[in-house]
Amino acid sequence: MRQVGSRARSHEQARRPRYDASAEVRRKVTDEFLAACVGGDINRMMARLAPDVTAWTDGGGKIRAALRPIFGADKVARWIRSVISTSIPDAGVQEVLVNGRPGHLFISGARPDPVACCDIEEDGTISAIRLIRNPDKLTRVETAD
Repeated sequence: MRQVGSRARSHEQARRPRYDASAEVRRKVTDEFLAACVGGDINRMMARLAPDVTAWTDGGGKIRAALRPIFGADKVARWIRSVISTSIPDAGVQEVLVNGRPGHLFISGARPDPVACCDIEEDGTISAIRLIRNPDKLTRVETAD
């Protein structure tokens, strides 16, 4: 019984999703969220975010990124809208693999930046967003076929 408690605590500390959404659910949720992001629709963005969503960024010290995690649907939605409107206003989006998981690569001009991947809960909300902006890591992103 102590082992179950220990595993639950370590899972919670790692903030890994307990449910791995199916490819169909993942695609539907991310497509709706991306459309809301590109359209700048805060309400539609927040409808897809879990209330306690967390966003992490990685600029590798080479490109501007948030220094700390961003917590909460309202803050995450507003931050993402700001990043898209100022850093990548004309971005195209391409599906890619990030550590073997589906993600999306934003391309502005000929420059890839950022790549994003999300943890999606059973109820279809996004519980975590990871944005990788580090140019060294973006060279290793594989196209999803």
